Amino acid sequence: MAKRTSDELVATSHVEEIIDDQPRVGITLPKLESAGNVKVDEYEHVTINGETTLVKRGVYVEVTVPVYMQLKNKFPEI
Repeated sequence: MAKRTSDELVATSHVEEIIDDQPRVGITLPKLESAGNVKVDEYEHVTINGETTLVKRGVYVEVTVPVYMQLKNKFPEI
């Protein structure tokens, strides 16, 4: 598959085209406080059907609806 961006022709996979067509939701995950010497991962990992999405905490991002639903289960305040 190919997608035209301005004057370039970019190869895309079937999965990428499906993801690009999905509606998106804007979210900001809360940052977690580190406890003493323990470092807190600043990314939340969401895996759906073998595709992993990394969402950085404290930054506004747009994610697909299935990723949003998974994060909403874990973080009800978003």
